[in-house]
Amino acid sequence: MIKITDEDIEKVEKKFDNIKFDDESKAFIKCMESKDIQACPGAGKTTSLVAKLDILANNMPFDDNSGILVLTHTNVAVDEIKKKLGANAKIVLGYPNHVGTFQSFVNKFLAIPMYIKLFGKKPVRIDSEIFNVKLLEKLKFYYLDKFILDRSKNNKFTSIENFLNCLEVEETKVVLRQTNGRKKTIVNKLKPSYRNIKRALDEKIILQVINDGYLTYSHCYDLALKYITEYPNLSNIFQKRFRYIFVDEAQDTSNNQFEIIKKLFENSDVIIQKIGDNNQAIFNISSKNESGWNIKEDNCIEIKNTKRLSKPISEQASKVAFKPQELLGNGLITIQPTIILFDDARIADIIPRYAELIIEHNLHSEENYIFKAIGGVGKVHDAKHTIRDYYSNYSKEDNSSLLFDNLIEKLKEFENENIEAKEYRSIILDIVKEYLKKENIKNEESYFTKVSIFKYLKENDEEKYNDFKLILFQMTKKLHVKNCIKDDLQNLITIILNLYEKTLNLTTLNSVVKNYKIDFKKVSKNNVYKYVNGDIDFDIEIKTIHKSKGETHTATLVLETFKSVYDIFTLMKLLQNKKIHTYPDKKKLLYVAMSRATHFLCLAVHKKHTNIKGTKQYEVTDTDIKSLENNGFRIIELNKNISTKSETT
Repeated sequence: MIKITDEDIEKVEKKFDNIKFDDESKAFIKCMESKDIQACPGAGKTTSLVAKLDILANNMPFDDNSGILVLTHTNVAVDEIKKKLGANAKIVLGYPNHVGTFQSFVNKFLAIPMYIKLFGKKPVRIDSEIFNVKLLEKLKFYYLDKFILDRSKNNKFTSIENFLNCLEVEETKVVLRQTNGRKKTIVNKLKPSYRNIKRALDEKIILQVINDGYLTYSHCYDLALKYITEYPNLSNIFQKRFRYIFVDEAQDTSNNQFEIIKKLFENSDVIIQKIGDNNQAIFNISSKNESGWNIKEDNCIEIKNTKRLSKPISEQASKVAFKPQELLGNGLITIQPTIILFDDARIADIIPRYAELIIEHNLHSEENYIFKAIGGVGKVHDAKHTIRDYYSNYSKEDNSSLLFDNLIEKLKEFENENIEAKEYRSIILDIVKEYLKKENIKNEESYFTKVSIFKYLKENDEEKYNDFKLILFQMTKKLHVKNCIKDDLQNLITIILNLYEKTLNLTTLNSVVKNYKIDFKKVSKNNVYKYVNGDIDFDIEIKTIHKSKGETHTATLVLETFKSVYDIFTLMKLLQNKKIHTYPDKKKLLYVAMSRATHFLCLAVHKKHTNIKGTKQYEVTDTDIKSLENNGFRIIELNKNISTKSETT
C-alpha cells in the first residue's frame, strides 16, 4: 500500500504556490483507507483532494496497473480538479484512471454498453431536455402535444414522461394516479383525446423515443443497474481497474448513485473515500431519491477550519447548520453581519441598500471582488415574494435555449461580453458535426469530430479547407454582433457535402439547430444589477442559492423568499441562538447561502407578513431585534415612511 508522508505534502505545498495545509487536511491527504470526510464550507477540500491525487500520480503506475476513480457532480468541479493538477493532469486523466461526473461515469461504463446490448446501436443523445422535445414531437403525431403539455403543467409535473407514466386508461376515462393514492380524471371516453392517449400508451410512445436513441439522465441509471444486475461479473472488472475511489460532494450523491458504487465495489479491498458536507445537501431536497450519504462518525475525518469565512460570518452560519458543526473562521476580517428589515413597499430598495453597504465597508476596493444577491426561490409566486420581487428584471436561470428555433434567439439569452470567440466557433462546429451525424456521413468508419472535420478537409481538398476556415471565421464575427448566419451555415456544411456528392437537407439542418442547447454557463443579462454612483460602479449578480453552491463571494445578500413559508423568518430563532427542530431542508439551504461570503454577509427579512391564507400575521418584534443584536447582527430597518437616507440603524 502507498504511504503518503509529511515530505510528500511539503512538496505539493510548494508546488501549489506555498499553501499550507492544516492538520485536519493533512490527515485526509495521508489517509489510505475507506473513510468519510466531513469538510466545512471553505475548508479547501478540493485543493486537498487535488494534492492527494498529485501525490498518487507520482506513484503511478501502481504495481497491479490499477487506477483512480474520481466522481463529482458538475463539470465545473471536474474542470477545477483538472486545472489544479497541472503537470500531473495527463497522468491522472489518462488510462486506467477516470475523473468525471457521476453521470459521465454511468453513461460511459454502464448505460451506453447496456443500451447497445438492448437496441444494437449507440444512443444518439443523452439529455433530459432533448428527450422532452422528442417526446413532444411524437405526441404531435397523436394530436396530443399541446393537450399533454398543458395537463402536465397544470398538475405540477416537470417531466412529460413522468406525467405519461402516471396516466391510467380505464374503460370510461383516462385518470392520473396521484401520490395520495387518489385518481384524477384527465379526459372522459367521449373525447377524441381519450382514444389518442390510449393509442399512444398502447404503442409505448416513451419506448419509441428511447428506441430512436434519446435518453434522459434518469434512464441511464436504470440501464446501469440493469447492466450490473444482468452481468454480475462486471464488479470483478471494475474492482481490478480502480484501486482508489474518491466521491466529491458526497452530500449530493443520491441513493441510486451510491447503490451503483455499492454493487460494483462492496466486499472488496477497493478504498472508497466520500468527501463533502452533509449540511449542504440541497440538491436532493423535495426528491424521493434523497442523499444516500450516511456518515459513520466512528470512521470520519472532520475538517473544521474554513479558509473562506470570516469569524463573524462563521459564527452566524454555524447556528443554522442542520447537524451541529463547529466552524473556525478567519479572525482578520471583522465586518458585522447585517439584517435588513423591510416592509413590502420597500422591497425594491433592498439591493440598492446592499450596494451602499458594500461601499460603506469599502469592499468595492478589494481585488477581484464578487458581489451576489441570492434567494431560495426564483419562480414567481402569485401572492408571496420570490427573487423577482426584489429585482423585476430577474429571469430564472434554467437553460432556455431550446425554446428558440435559431441561434440568434438562443444567444440573446446571454450577455454578449461574456461570450468568447472560441465559444461561438465551438457552437457552429457542434451543429456541423451533429448535422453530419444525422445524415450518417462518416469519416471512414467513425462519425466526424470537430478535429477530424479539419483534418479530413485538409487531406482531401486544400482549397475547400481554406474556404471552410474563412467562412467559419466570418460566422464567428457575425454571431458576436447577432447577425444572421443561416446562409453561411448552409454554405459551410455544403463544402463538406460536395466532397461526398450529397446535397443539403434543410429539414435536418433546421431540426439540428432547433434542438441545439447552448451549454456554456454564462450570466443572463437580466440577472445583473448594475450600481453606478459617480466614479464608483460595480455589478451584483442575482441568482438562486442552488446556483451559487460551491461559490465564494466577497459579499453575499440573502433574499428572503417564500415556499410554503418565508425561509429566513421561519428560522429566525436559530439566528437568536435558540433551537428549531423542524424545517431541515430550509436549514440546509440557508446554511449554504450564509457560507458563501468571505467578508460581508447581509440578510433581507420581511418585518411583517401573513400566512398563505392571510389569516395570521407574523412580525419581527422589538424583542427579536434586541435578541438579534445581542447575537452579533447589525439591524437596519427600511420602513414604509422613511427614506433610504434617514432609515433607522
